[in-house]
Amino acid sequence: MSSEEYPNIRSGGSLLLAWRIKNKNVLIVGGGEVATSRVIKALEADALITLVCPEKGLKDELKYRIQQKQIYKWINREFEVSDLEGIDMVLSAIDDPIRSEEICVMCRERKIPVNVADIPLMCDFYFMAEHRDGPLQIAVSTNGQGPKLATIIRDRIAGNLPKGIAEAIKSVGLLRQKVRQVDPSHTSSKKRMNWMSRICEQWALEELKQLDEEKITTLMTFYENNDVPNFSLIKERTLQKNLDENFEKQIDSTKKGRIILVGAGPGDPELMTIKATKALMSADLIVSDRLVPPVIFSNITCEIRLAPVKSGEDKSQESQNEIQTWCLDALNEGKTVIRLKVGDPFLFGRGGEEVTYFREKGWNVEVIPGISSALSAPMAADVPVTHRNLSDQVLIITGQGTKGRLPELPKYHEMRTTVVLMSVGKANELSKELLDKGYPEHLPSVFVENGNRPEERIISATVSTLGEVVEKQHIVSPATLIIGRSVNALTN
Repeated sequence: MSSEEYPNIRSGGSLLLAWRIKNKNVLIVGGGEVATSRVIKALEADALITLVCPEKGLKDELKYRIQQKQIYKWINREFEVSDLEGIDMVLSAIDDPIRSEEICVMCRERKIPVNVADIPLMCDFYFMAEHRDGPLQIAVSTNGQGPKLATIIRDRIAGNLPKGIAEAIKSVGLLRQKVRQVDPSHTSSKKRMNWMSRICEQWALEELKQLDEEKITTLMTFYENNDVPNFSLIKERTLQKNLDENFEKQIDSTKKGRIILVGAGPGDPELMTIKATKALMSADLIVSDRLVPPVIFSNITCEIRLAPVKSGEDKSQESQNEIQTWCLDALNEGKTVIRLKVGDPFLFGRGGEEVTYFREKGWNVEVIPGISSALSAPMAADVPVTHRNLSDQVLIITGQGTKGRLPELPKYHEMRTTVVLMSVGKANELSKELLDKGYPEHLPSVFVENGNRPEERIISATVSTLGEVVEKQHIVSPATLIIGRSVNALTN
């Protein structure tokens, strides 16, 4: 190999990063001009600021920030070593080089990144001359050798930036978000990145700036085939689409709507099917179960109605009637209605009942299946519901059958894994029923609370301790219970 094949390494630089410190604990020592500028920069990065400085040394602006509660915590004294506890970053801005060096040493002993104003050799990182325009941030560093030169260079760069660049960046951000919604699979990462790169390379900034929701929707029709059209075509098609839609509204005020029964899966948006995600984005109205977590709706712009909160058998039917009325009213207005259910609509979700109801009213119901927690929750707990020599069959039941009763359980079979949905409120009764059916009292069991969600909990139990564990561990719905020898298949 020849040295001419590869570039020479230029040592002496810094690793330039955009450091995200949102909700990080940043300690700023000092109250003068430099400390004030550090506070402003940290606030703009959404950090949680602890400021250490006696009141007499505070600049007026810092007093104002404290009064407005923009500074998370103010300590009215000189710095002490205890101030470093729980801190993620330290910015020292005091006119005392000896104390500054002491602070630096204490930080490094605790592996806390530190910046010491005006002493480059004591800095783990430098502040750069920065230009910001909306989401755009440009920073210039001289690695501590010429801060004033950095500001001159920054101003020269900012003065030569094209007008409207911030708007173009925002538009590209919206497009990128849309692409991710339509094609969220990690296997499509290369395709998404390549297509977005080609859009940015082939379109002018002035064209990117004009991207709005309507043009992005038109542009997305080219994504599936990995095509990059020119901007004028997108503009023309969007205009024509708007003209067509307005014309249709004028000549067809009686246009019928569309209803789709959609399974939302266990709660993680990435576990929804692509077809389900596309359906949500096409909706005029979403009528959702309350168990569907809010994160599923994070990018939804249409009207959302949640199922009414009513308990008891009669009240439950009253709630169901209200849901169906909402859907029918919207359908008669020509709207696309999504009836959204957690998990899979046809597994203890009354999906079949709703299909029958709407068919009787003259509406054809499209159905998009979802992943049921009956199968995803065991995976979250590392439980294979079938496993060679341990389980060759799966029984899925509900703890809340007709009128709240437990369903009729079969006698125990050692090669069966039993999965119980909506089990929390019936844990004691279920435990007794299982024991009566010959289930061993020490048969391993596990509760998966909020499976496939950030607040997920995995709690072990046995058949005889189901009620006790629910009470002691304060298990709440939604929770899935898995019972059988396969529960410990991957832990033994």
